[in-house]
Amino acid sequence: MDESFIAKPLGQRQIDQAYPLVRAIFPDLPVEQWRAFAAAHIGPVDTPATPTGIMTVQNARGYLHGLFSYAIAEHLRHGRILAVENFVVLDLFDMSGPAETLLRAMDRLARGHGCTAIHTSLPELLAGEAGSRGSLLTCFHEDGHRTETLRLCKAMDGANDNRAHRSQAESPHGIP
Repeated sequence: MDESFIAKPLGQRQIDQAYPLVRAIFPDLPVEQWRAFAAAHIGPVDTPATPTGIMTVQNARGYLHGLFSYAIAEHLRHGRILAVENFVVLDLFDMSGPAETLLRAMDRLARGHGCTAIHTSLPELLAGEAGSRGSLLTCFHEDGHRTETLRLCKAMDGANDNRAHRSQAESPHGIP
């Protein structure tokens, strides 16, 4: 593990700097959508610790190598959880260093918010095969995470896929 990585919350001034990382998992995501999402998750600077946020991993020079978004939520089985999404790490030489730094940050966040579990949704295209060198899934398994559920997604008539929605008149049953 490389000790030169540090986990830090995403700052307002870093939102645009983080956009290329997000594009690695959502290549067609417009910058405006990322800006709105990030601003809503990190909130105003003068707000006390919020139940949502975006954590980054940076090197000593402040370059971003990865991030994840999170929210504190209630789960039927596990109670209070840290729900992690949009986990991405990009490093040409060592995925495990930045990934391990983010995994430790997840643990600290979960403990700090009194969570009993961490649920992580990994982007399939970046997760890699379990057991393969440099895969995010391997980093998670080595840190004690296990596969518990399979999450599926079905986009509804273009909802959340960055395409214009049909007008209500075009929609069957008058549902937009």
